Amino acid sequence: MDGYVNEFFSLGSLPGHLAYLLIAISYYMTSIYWLRVLAVAGLFLEILYFRLTSDNLTTGIGWDGIFILINLYQLFWLVRDRLSLTLPEQDAPLLRDALSGLDDAQIARLLKAAEWKTFNPGEILTRQDAPLDSLYFLLSGRAAVAVNGSLVTYLEKGSFIGEIAYLTGNPATAMVTIDEPSRVLSFNRVRMAKVIASDEAISGIIYQMLGRDLAMKMRRANTRRVLLDEPTGV
Repeated sequence: MDGYVNEFFSLGSLPGHLAYLLIAISYYMTSIYWLRVLAVAGLFLEILYFRLTSDNLTTGIGWDGIFILINLYQLFWLVRDRLSLTLPEQDAPLLRDALSGLDDAQIARLLKAAEWKTFNPGEILTRQDAPLDSLYFLLSGRAAVAVNGSLVTYLEKGSFIGEIAYLTGNPATAMVTIDEPSRVLSFNRVRMAKVIASDEAISGIIYQMLGRDLAMKMRRANTRRVLLDEPTGV
């Protein structure tokens, strides 16, 4: 038993521990890019471990080499894809802030599902109880939200519009009218679904952001309602 423990914690077993630790960590990565990077590093260390601890592990080393080549091939296409995906310089800071949790390549991939649109005051983005096939993101400007003809709140840049209809598939719950010149990203539902399906990390973060944005709007609307209902002093 003591001999086994000593061997387990020996200096010669260190590459093996590092190899299996990196491979284990790679299983927790939500980013396929970093999963493959850690897997390659772990497999290289495993080969080193095999060479240090055994005279004949040709089969194991050979298969590790195959796994490394597969991951390097996939990494090549991932890096190539990332290098081709860049953010528009003017809007990059706002996009990074609003879509925090996504890296530039993921945001750029998400933008492939969007159209850049400009709206003037008075133009309507959503109509209450009408179907909505797009999710909007306000890059600049301001929009007014009305329910049953009554103003509920204003939306500033960095806000999503139509998220309830997008999440539920139901008609829009409010009328949203552009209040001042605005730039908007319009995400088509079908194209958005394809992008989200291709990257689990994008999917999780987008739904978190939509939920957070919705909660913030509800809190803002409730605060406004309380202030309007509060009796004024004499």
